Amino acid sequence: MDNPDTLETAATHKPEGSGWASDSPNHKTPSQKPAPNPVLSAFLSFFKNIFVLTPSIIGLDIGTGAIKIAQLQKTAKGYLLINYTTRTVPSSLKDNHLEKKRLVQELVKEFIINSRLKSVLGRLCIWGKGVFIFSLSVPSLSKNDLRGAVSMELRKRLPFQLNLENIVFDFFVTGQFRDEKGITFIQVTCIACDRTILEEQLQFLKEMGLRPVGINVAADCLGNLLPYCLKGPLAEKTTALLDMGTASSTLNFYKGSALRFSREIPIGGDHLTHALARTIPSGSGPVTISLDEAEKIKRQCGIPLLEEAKTEYLTDFGVLLGEQISAMLRTTLERLIMEINRTFNYYTSTFNTPHIEELYITGGLSRLKNLNKFFLDNLKELKKIENLNSLKAVKGWKDTGVFRQELVMEQAAPHLAAAFGLCLGTGGKVNLLPVKERLEQKAFFIATLLKISFPLILILSFVYFGLVYGNTFKYKKMIDGIEAQLHKLEPSVNKAREYLLAKSKLEQRKSLLEQARGKQPLWWGILKELSNITPEEIVLGKLALEQLKEPKIIRLEGKIYAKYTNVNLELTQYQIALEDSPYFIRVQQVSCVSDMYSPIPTADFEIVCQLTY
Repeated sequence: MDNPDTLETAATHKPEGSGWASDSPNHKTPSQKPAPNPVLSAFLSFFKNIFVLTPSIIGLDIGTGAIKIAQLQKTAKGYLLINYTTRTVPSSLKDNHLEKKRLVQELVKEFIINSRLKSVLGRLCIWGKGVFIFSLSVPSLSKNDLRGAVSMELRKRLPFQLNLENIVFDFFVTGQFRDEKGITFIQVTCIACDRTILEEQLQFLKEMGLRPVGINVAADCLGNLLPYCLKGPLAEKTTALLDMGTASSTLNFYKGSALRFSREIPIGGDHLTHALARTIPSGSGPVTISLDEAEKIKRQCGIPLLEEAKTEYLTDFGVLLGEQISAMLRTTLERLIMEINRTFNYYTSTFNTPHIEELYITGGLSRLKNLNKFFLDNLKELKKIENLNSLKAVKGWKDTGVFRQELVMEQAAPHLAAAFGLCLGTGGKVNLLPVKERLEQKAFFIATLLKISFPLILILSFVYFGLVYGNTFKYKKMIDGIEAQLHKLEPSVNKAREYLLAKSKLEQRKSLLEQARGKQPLWWGILKELSNITPEEIVLGKLALEQLKEPKIIRLEGKIYAKYTNVNLELTQYQIALEDSPYFIRVQQVSCVSDMYSPIPTADFEIVCQLTY
């Protein structure tokens, strides 16, 4: 996550009289009940330790710009903050995987030592390439058959280079609906991850001395915070949450606390920093602002408002006017606003949701000066923009002799939101931890009981193991039967899915085309749509419209630069994006000629599309 201020903090204690809940055993109120019998208390405590093991969970969120670790413990009063730490990732290490990994390992080991932990249970937040979030509709089936239906639908949505055998996924139900034919469908949110990436993260956790009990994505973890942070009932409320980090931002939509839709916006704190790092004129001639200087300017000045245009900001670089800073940030901020509006419109139209008037913000970049005011001025449909206060999930913190002021905690809180969410409850509604690892955790739990209990518990443990492994084989047999049944149902499911997809696409095309015809010229609508869906890796050099022919044909010619993948993959993804657009149909690749002399994979291409009007 992005960090306008330096992040190297750790807090475990709250100053007296601050309004936070006290965990002191000597604290007594007039209504406090007399102390129970010490013998009875010891007896009850013994059995509580045996049957109600609630160890502290460490939540680990490794972002591009910062590393965040939090440790919460559930008590009768709520969750106590045991410890936390945040650490800024130096710019030199952001692209150095090995050095960044070493930094994380050192920080976690230091955290474990300072917290005096012997056995540490950890949950990890993962993100980036290889992680997918889908909203799927499957036929209404029994609970036992549902996973098979989800896997079959997921197989059709995965990128072509991946197959279901190399994917670990989990899901939860968000609702159901009936189509025009009266067929009942179940709406689910499915989160999937490349198995190779997941296994690397698991091994990473174990190397740090953590015992993995959960792996999740930030979007689902943040949903854990909503019941604690938002007022009023959440059951039917739709909440929009913008998580702003260093490399990108993510706009999430929740029904209650359940994630319905998530979209990554490729704009984060680093993009604002790079926008400020440029050569500008001065009285003594052109002067270049370095990345480090740009980062300091961003943290100090934020986004100057209109009334601050003539304000002089004294920076390490020199004196800058507010209007100079605004001008440098304008292009990046306008793109951010456009992507947010686009995502809101897509969600409300796709999920048939009433207009959303509130937006909550979290992440390191959420602390940027004047950010909320800028959003209110430019996101006209929104009436309320507020920072998500993740501290509301914590009732107090445990006294370990380390003193930190409340202000320090409030500064770190936006960065710790995902880490807090990992520590609450089960860490989210999904868990990408493989079945093998889950069985190992159950085995570890039983082994802990065996060390502190008596022979009866040992006997019960063996019985429990037998049931677990017996159910595992039983479950596998049931899965085989379900897959056979689903194979028979597959033609009907495919037909229903194709019908719904075609209907949705036609309605979307009709709506957007009517809007385009009524408010703007033909070429304006086409160019705007191409600007939205064309990635940075593709440069369009020529657009030609054959207006005399019916149907109308548009030819796209340009260059593609594949920095991280191959040319064919990038071009295929671009064709898919064109096909998904309401403006274009029957997208065909005419040619793709690679440049053998380019230092990076480069090719000239030509694509032909048919316009829908």
